[in-house]
Amino acid sequence: MLLVHLGTPAEGDAFLGKRWPEARAVSDPNRKLFHAFDLGRWTWTELFSPRVAWAALKAWRFGVGKPVGDPLRKSGWYLVDEGRVIWSQVHEHAGEERHYAELAAAYASQAATP
Repeated sequence: MLLVHLGTPAEGDAFLGKRWPEARAVSDPNRKLFHAFDLGRWTWTELFSPRVAWAALKAWRFGVGKPVGDPLRKSGWYLVDEGRVIWSQVHEHAGEERHYAELAAAYASQAATP
């Protein structure tokens, strides 16, 4: 499994080291892979809603640092096997909580499928 992020390699390592230390990641500051998966930018509604405000408050409370890369860029998870997307999840709004354990479980279930 490989995660793609918009920050520098050091920023990605620092972020994932706290949340998912065994994950491998690459830096994509030019957004080539984000464009390939058609991950555009959040709309105003996806950025400024009560759900997003609540998520931002929780993130601030728990010490989430400053945004890295392009904070207006949509996010999503894709599992790709031999050039084919076998599982995906595009986040609905900017404040949607990312559950790394769910991604790991999806990967494990796909890897177990012959």
